[in-house]
Amino acid sequence: MSLALNDLLICCRQLEHDRATERRKEVEKFKRLIRDPETVQHLDRHSDSKQSKYLNWDAVFRFLQKYVQKETECLRTAKPSVSASTQATRQKKMQEISSLVKYFIKCANKRAPRLKCQELLNYIMDTVKDSSNCSVYGADCSNILLKDILSVRKYWCEISQQQWLELFSVYFSLYLRPAQDINRVLVARIIHAVTKGCCSQTDGLNSKFLDFFSKAIQHARQEKSSAGLNHILAAFVIFLKTLAANFRIRVCQLGDEILPTLLYIWTQHRLNDSLKEVIIELFQLQIYVHHPKGAKTQEKGAYESSKWRSILYNLYDLLINEISHIGSRGKYSSGSRNVAVKENLIELMADICHQIFNEDTRSLEISQSYTTTQRECNDYSAPCKKKKIELGWEVIKDHLQKSQSDFDLVPWLQITTQLISKYPSSLPNYELSPLLMILYQLLPQHRHGARTPYVLRCLTEVALCQGKKSNLEGSQKSDLLKFWIKIWSLTFRGISSEQIQAENFGLLGAIIQGSLIEVDREFWKLFTGSACRPSRPAVCCLTLAMAICGVPETVKTGVEQSICEVNRSCSLKELIMRWLLLCQLEDDLEDRTELPQVLHSNFPHLAVEKILVSLTVKNCKAAMNFLQRVPECEQHQNVQEEPSFSEVEELFLQTTFDKMDFLTIVKECAVEKHQAAVGFSVHQNLKESLDRYLLGLSEQLLNNYSPETTNAETLIRCSSLLVGVLGCYCYVGVVAEEEASRSELFQKAKSLMQCAGESVTLFKNKSYEEARVASLRNVMTLCTGCLCNCTKPSPNKIASRFFLRLLTSKLMNDNADICRSLASLIRKPLDLGEVESMEDDPDENLMEVEDQSSMNLFTDAAAGGTSDAAVSGDSQSAFGAMNPLAEEHLSKQDLLFLDMLKFLCVCTTTAQIGTVSFRAADIRRKLLMLVDTSMLDPAKSLHLRMYLVLLKELPGEEYPLPMEEVVELLKPLSNVCSFYRRDQDVCRTVLNHLVPVVRNLCQGDMDAENTRDAQGQLLTVIGAFWHLAKEGKCTFSVRMALVKCLKTLLETDPYSKWAVLNVMGKDFPVNEVFPHFLADRHHHVSMLAAESVNRLFQDMKHRGSSTLLKALPLKLQQTAFENAYLKALEGMREVSHRAENPELLDEIYNRKSVLLMTIAVILCCSPVCEKQALFALCKSVKENGLEPHLVKKVLEKVSETFEYRRLEDFMASHLDYLVLEWLNLQDTEHSLYSFPFILLNYTNVEDFYRSCYKVLIPHLVIRSRFDEVKSIANQIEEDWKSLLAHCFPKILVNILPYFAYEGPGDSGMAQQRETAAKVYDTLKDENVLGKQIDHLFLSNLPEIVVELLMTLHEPATSGASQSTDLCDFSGDLDPAPNPPHFPSHVIKATFAYISNCHKTKLKSILEILSKSPDSYQKILLAICEQAAETNNVYKKHRILKIYHLFVTLLLKDIKSALGGAWAFVLRDVIYTLIHYINKRPSRFMDVSLRSFSLCCDLLSRVCHTAVTSCKDALENHLHVIVGTLIPLVDGHMEVQEQVLDLLKYLVIDNKDNENLYMTIKLLDPFPDHDVFKDLRITQQKIKYSKGPFSLLEEINHFLSVSVYDALPLTRLEGLKDLRRQLAQHKDQMVDLMRASQDNPQEGIMVKLIVSLLQLCRMAVNHTGEREVLEAVGSCLGEVGPVDFSTIAIQHSRDTSSTKAPELFVDKELQWTFVTLTYLNNTLIEDCVKVRSAAVTCLKSILATKTGHSFWEIYKMTPDPMLIYLQPFRTSKKKFLEVPRLDKENPLEGLDDMSLWIPQSENHDVWIKRLTCAFLDSGGTKSEILQLLKPMCEKVCIW
Repeated sequence: MSLALNDLLICCRQLEHDRATERRKEVEKFKRLIRDPETVQHLDRHSDSKQSKYLNWDAVFRFLQKYVQKETECLRTAKPSVSASTQATRQKKMQEISSLVKYFIKCANKRAPRLKCQELLNYIMDTVKDSSNCSVYGADCSNILLKDILSVRKYWCEISQQQWLELFSVYFSLYLRPAQDINRVLVARIIHAVTKGCCSQTDGLNSKFLDFFSKAIQHARQEKSSAGLNHILAAFVIFLKTLAANFRIRVCQLGDEILPTLLYIWTQHRLNDSLKEVIIELFQLQIYVHHPKGAKTQEKGAYESSKWRSILYNLYDLLINEISHIGSRGKYSSGSRNVAVKENLIELMADICHQIFNEDTRSLEISQSYTTTQRECNDYSAPCKKKKIELGWEVIKDHLQKSQSDFDLVPWLQITTQLISKYPSSLPNYELSPLLMILYQLLPQHRHGARTPYVLRCLTEVALCQGKKSNLEGSQKSDLLKFWIKIWSLTFRGISSEQIQAENFGLLGAIIQGSLIEVDREFWKLFTGSACRPSRPAVCCLTLAMAICGVPETVKTGVEQSICEVNRSCSLKELIMRWLLLCQLEDDLEDRTELPQVLHSNFPHLAVEKILVSLTVKNCKAAMNFLQRVPECEQHQNVQEEPSFSEVEELFLQTTFDKMDFLTIVKECAVEKHQAAVGFSVHQNLKESLDRYLLGLSEQLLNNYSPETTNAETLIRCSSLLVGVLGCYCYVGVVAEEEASRSELFQKAKSLMQCAGESVTLFKNKSYEEARVASLRNVMTLCTGCLCNCTKPSPNKIASRFFLRLLTSKLMNDNADICRSLASLIRKPLDLGEVESMEDDPDENLMEVEDQSSMNLFTDAAAGGTSDAAVSGDSQSAFGAMNPLAEEHLSKQDLLFLDMLKFLCVCTTTAQIGTVSFRAADIRRKLLMLVDTSMLDPAKSLHLRMYLVLLKELPGEEYPLPMEEVVELLKPLSNVCSFYRRDQDVCRTVLNHLVPVVRNLCQGDMDAENTRDAQGQLLTVIGAFWHLAKEGKCTFSVRMALVKCLKTLLETDPYSKWAVLNVMGKDFPVNEVFPHFLADRHHHVSMLAAESVNRLFQDMKHRGSSTLLKALPLKLQQTAFENAYLKALEGMREVSHRAENPELLDEIYNRKSVLLMTIAVILCCSPVCEKQALFALCKSVKENGLEPHLVKKVLEKVSETFEYRRLEDFMASHLDYLVLEWLNLQDTEHSLYSFPFILLNYTNVEDFYRSCYKVLIPHLVIRSRFDEVKSIANQIEEDWKSLLAHCFPKILVNILPYFAYEGPGDSGMAQQRETAAKVYDTLKDENVLGKQIDHLFLSNLPEIVVELLMTLHEPATSGASQSTDLCDFSGDLDPAPNPPHFPSHVIKATFAYISNCHKTKLKSILEILSKSPDSYQKILLAICEQAAETNNVYKKHRILKIYHLFVTLLLKDIKSALGGAWAFVLRDVIYTLIHYINKRPSRFMDVSLRSFSLCCDLLSRVCHTAVTSCKDALENHLHVIVGTLIPLVDGHMEVQEQVLDLLKYLVIDNKDNENLYMTIKLLDPFPDHDVFKDLRITQQKIKYSKGPFSLLEEINHFLSVSVYDALPLTRLEGLKDLRRQLAQHKDQMVDLMRASQDNPQEGIMVKLIVSLLQLCRMAVNHTGEREVLEAVGSCLGEVGPVDFSTIAIQHSRDTSSTKAPELFVDKELQWTFVTLTYLNNTLIEDCVKVRSAAVTCLKSILATKTGHSFWEIYKMTPDPMLIYLQPFRTSKKKFLEVPRLDKENPLEGLDDMSLWIPQSENHDVWIKRLTCAFLDSGGTKSEILQLLKPMCEKVCIW
């Protein structure tokens, strides 16, 4: 030991001497020694080395404490009754002791905090807790705590949660103590700092500590003293903000208790402004918690209580008085005062007005309980004061009208503006006109007064508000228009006033945006002359005007002269260009000295460039909208780094499920393709003018350039302007990028950038002067703003590419060198002092990557160990230690360094593609050298910030960082995290900045060593944080950031192949770790995890601008469901056993919300787990007490997302499964009676039974629970046997398949067969259905077949022996349907079993069905109805497989004629498939591709069967089939081969087929593509077999094809060929046109044009509408101008109407023919409901006597119509009698005027209503027409 230390040790021991005089001498020596440099050096070194055997500062402090204890004991034992002088001496002695301790601590910690935090805290706490010591040393100890401990970041991070809580309790007790030993303000400041520390370093104070604040506020009321109250309330605000997320109900209840006291304090005490500010913040916070995002009712997410309502009214009254008081002070005070009220008070008032203003209440009497005294409060008999207050917009209007002084008026203008801006819906329609009139009257007054800008801002918000209202009446719009015209005029005249120019332009822009008036030509003069200079507001207004109105070509003055007197050729667009670029009318560009405003100040990014380019385009409005529609990229948005309370408000709305953005489904989608600008043409002269102006501008700058004097910012702005214009040119398609890069504009931009680069070189070579630093910072900010690293195509992105090409290698290298130089500079803006060595700290190397395990990561140091973030006591903030990331740590040079760093990162990230002048890899290498261990010092705030910038900015999403560079970037990560492991703010920030790196990790070769290294480094750190989180050592904000990292890891590696955390020697895949956070103790964390749980079910790859979704494998999804559900339930169960505790009300509610959200998200994202998730919800309503109204709210959103019409429809689609699972829960609590039917929107069990008995009874029957069946029948007052009869088809589905199935040794199936046999025997019992069964069986056979088919579930992995055709169309992830479900071979076996059991012993079930030919139609229609009713792609696909199965069975038996229904069946199947094919998605994904392939396969089977078995059956349909298939070959490569094979079979293989030859000849030609080569040759060989066609023959050939109206797309190739023919044979067309003019009635060209126009009409609202219309337009373009008078007379009469009189004499039979022809055509409609209505009408009509007569006559004609109608013909001898409506005055009901005038309904609905009214009136005598009502209800056009 050194002599100096030896002296100190001796001195320390002497401090314990028994004689006071000796101790006094040693104290002086002690002071001298701890100042001695040599002693200090030795103590510092020993303290840093952690060697306890040597004397260090902590050992000295222990000696000092013993001295203090000894002195204190002596003073305590001294005689109490002594003289005043002795007493004074003792007091002085105490002060000296305290001063010595303070002095020692300052000496020890002067260079760095070297005393152990625990030692200091123990000393202070022991002193303060001891009442005798507290009175003596309490004040000094408290000062030490505040200034030397709580202000030091090292100590701040070392204090444990228990110590924070102890500090809080002790000091709050001191604050509430009547006798004040310590200054109350000091105690309050400590409470403020402790609360802040506790809330930032731990998960916050427990809710039980709220009582302290309640007592403190009551204390302030009683004592009428507000000493330190502002600090207490500030602490309270911090506490509530932290607590609110977890304890919203408790916080609301506390607000209801405390706010009346604060209202009393406000009104009864004289408060200073700072205290009022805190109280306002507290009021505002309570508003946010009670009414998140302005929610007004409990149904919308608000927390309501009568007490809170009363508080709101009282607070409203108080604020009105306060605003009035502020106005009075302003009026009568001397000097100048601001007329505006602070924004926080205005925002609070606006929020309150929004809550309490309603249309019903204009005034209210309130109880002012807060005005009573405390004694009166305790005396409950004392009455509260009553006061009447005025409410509503009348109050605002009165204040705006009555107030004469600006001090009175302006606050109310502010309130009105804020209220309308934040809550536009709060302004009722009827208040618009009165409010506008008042504001208009205020506008002319005091044009340059203080009130004018506030009036203008208010008018702006009113204009924006009106623009959003779509339900204004015409008269009101007219009144408002008059006011707006006047306001526009006044605003227009005041535009020259620079003080209010921003407000004036804002108002004009709002009026334009809302289209409130028609913009006059005078408006455009603002942007052409000297009325105003270009400014940000002016440019924004001009942008809006161009996007909404477009720019007129010229502007005339009053005497109709061009405004451009000097140069008449100068258009308005050019004048605006000149105005923007400050070009004079004379071409003196080289001589001007003044630079335009665009080079001086910052405008919105690319705003000026978009205007300039749009002005050169002929359709400038379309161009501006095209440029504006691209959303602003993230880089140019103001991203808020710090979390705001609005996040907590959103959490509240998520918890009450009033905000359900997380339930929106990202459907399987293609990567978005950027649609290039089409059709933009430019005014070449305007483009040349713009180029000339820009070149002149740049030339001016270059000519006047001087390295020393020219402002580099101006050069950057000009080069940015040039490349911005080029970028916009390229985006609208005016020029190509390569051409733009060779343009003169680009070369000038390059020259400007080279000049600007010299300023960087100058800075590098000169000293870092403050002015140069500021200038260079601006340059860096400008350059970074010109770059764009987002992924979506945009003008920004193109301009960014151009800007990158401007950057020279020298500029970039100079920047990198400056960065290195600035990073290594030693600066002490806050003199952080030295950082102690950590060599022996057991925590130091906890994150070494070599040991990939996280075993010992972040473990706490031994007691008394040092912390990592060593910040000296000089780094203080007023309340609590300063965050190392705080900007206050940084000098201006540091800030410049960070700006340059970000610029270089963005450059190197975006420069990975394209041509640039610098080597991005070299720059990145230089940047990565900054994080080398020799350079990076984590203790320095600058280096920490530097590392965070590199983490965030270097890894690009679109341009990933090479993996070897990722390894280098991550090398310091472990050390940095270990260093700051206790600093929660830093840990949170680091984790948030890791997200881009995580995304980068899936880019490289997964097996490469670099990739594994990078993954290992990252996973080690994340694993360590997870370990800490499990041990409760991370705050919720760190856990939130950790969840975001894990979420990104799941997106990057959804299968968790490498995303595995190794903790304590065990491996934990991330997909298993993630669900743990669903049970997190903090609500925000668990809700974030619940919201993101879809990552466990879907592969969410971020590719460019889209998120591609792919379902994960079935096993992974099922495991994920179990894990997530169990973890969410675990969170529920943790609190369920303590449910009686009222403080747990919040936690129980929160846990329920997490469970509900977890299940809801799974429901939306996982089709295979959908039924499980839905059942989990039903079960949780019963078992976990989930509130049904919340569950319904979620399910309604889910059903809407799934595109169900109603919640009931969605639930009904799963009801079979839900009931089955519910009944499988073998306990009495889960009977049907207890089923949560409220989720199906049924209010009682009777309604549930009545609506759903067809689902419920089969499940009960198969379980032999006939008593419950009888119970249901009793409940709904029906006979139970009749209910069984109604449910018979569904009951049989649960029985027959088990009889039919003969699988090998399946014990489960044998058991079910036995059960089914017992049930069937019971049903046959005479007391149940008895002999009625046979009749039910036969009469319901089609329904039974449909029910059996609907049970189909063909797994993709069927055994080889049972593999079927349908297996090819099945997927592993196809969800199972409702039970029961069977594979196709079981269903076929069941059909065989039915036919074997039939009494006739027919060979197949089809033969049985053939006895009633309409059975096929019923079954096919029923299947199509099921498909039409669902939007679920998986269910639709399964129904297509069912359709395939049944149709395949029919095709095998087609030769039997299917009872005469064969023709109908073939046609029905062909058109059903064609309609489905035409509804294909734009891009196929998994299930949609399989559905489409299935349709093509089935169509191919149908065509093969029709050709081989039905001769001419395909003749009438070939054109439609071929025309439908052709577009699929080019558009969908996935199915090209399948479609081509079918086309070749139909056309090539059957070219010699006598039935198809003529039809092939009439086909439209195939496209002239290689894939169609053989098809085209074959068809043309047949078509031109007798030689080439003339144009007349080609036209006749085109007209000879009649196509089904609903499929105009099938004529597309014919239209294209027709256009070619018309273009090639112009000479022949001239002759044809002449012939048509001579004889319009028979003219072929007239017929052609009529046919083309009819095609147009048919194409509207059908598939391929645009393509057909364009093709028709091309043909008409070739024909040229037409005399429409000749076209108009060509009326295309329906052929059936023309034919009817020729066939029948009887009018009734003529109508029958026309009607049946129409109905026959309707049978191939796409709409299933229309087809069903047509079937009903056909059966009825053909059953009548007229129908039978028609059949007998018409069957003699060759027309094949009756072949198709065969299934609908009845063979009964008895005719259908149509009841006659005999009314005295049948037309009386038609006098109702509402029938003849549409009543707020569309035209179709009106026509249908009117037609049905005719039929119901009895005026129609024809029985055929009377029977058409089902069709009239469905369609309106006949």
